[in-house]
Amino acid sequence: MRTFRNTLCAVFVIIALLSALAVWVAYVTVWYQWQGVFGALIGLFTSPGFVIFPFIYWVVENAFPVNYFVLWGISMASWLLAGLAYTED
Repeated sequence: MRTFRNTLCAVFVIIALLSALAVWVAYVTVWYQWQGVFGALIGLFTSPGFVIFPFIYWVVENAFPVNYFVLWGISMASWLLAGLAYTED
């Protein structure tokens, strides 16, 4: 049972990391589309600002970034499930 829970925890951590990576890649891509190579550098060296950046995107593009929040929610839910599945035996 412990092996199953640890494997489940690892799967949830991998899902959380992949969805967080997708959020970051989307962030860098948007900066690149807005500012070109300089924007890509901005995106590489700054964090997505999980709370602020979607609202900046909403104002600039006039479209609410639903996919951004979906990926962020998947990441947070996966971290929660990984924490619940983790055992320290």
